[in-house]
Amino acid sequence: MTDQNEQYRRPHPHFSDEKAEVRATIDRRQLLSGCAMLLGLTLLLILGLTPRGTADDTPDAAQVGLDAAATLAGDCQVIQHLTYAPCGHALTRRQVLPTELAGKGREELSAAYDAWQVTSFSPAEVEMTRTLAMYCPDHVVLMPDESGHLCIFVNRYGDALALVRELGIAVNELPDAVQEEVRPGKGFDTQEALEQWLESADS
Repeated sequence: MTDQNEQYRRPHPHFSDEKAEVRATIDRRQLLSGCAMLLGLTLLLILGLTPRGTADDTPDAAQVGLDAAATLAGDCQVIQHLTYAPCGHALTRRQVLPTELAGKGREELSAAYDAWQVTSFSPAEVEMTRTLAMYCPDHVVLMPDESGHLCIFVNRYGDALALVRELGIAVNELPDAVQEEVRPGKGFDTQEALEQWLESADS
């Protein structure tokens, strides 16, 4: 009897092994499900951060057809954005459409402004851009005229230089390094700064 009772009281080792296996199986399932959930969240985050194309990225065919069929109104405003390469400055000016372009389409406008890039077109307003190899109106420019004599110019019109004063100095009388600087035009913030530079360069 005693042996039988001891047999019932003694723990059976195979029960604890089964529990350990069940616990290990549950731990692995939890680990796998956690990894799967983390992977899913990562994919959702990547998809959420990926930029998507909008309808504005490509022009609608109907809008392109509308632009092609549109004509300029007589009171259309022309907005011109100019960038000046030597100084890096920019200027925007607004003009009234020339009367001869009223009623014309985009192709006729582009032909009339062939040095410009038309960026926006509608009957009431047109925008265009251009980069110029000259200084902006904020500068005075020292450069030779057609006869080879130094003159002072300013940009009074946005896209053309106007003569301010002839200096009566022949460019070829200056040192070679100075000639190289002034031949394409050298910009200064003020006329006084220009004259001071010229005095030091000539001495």
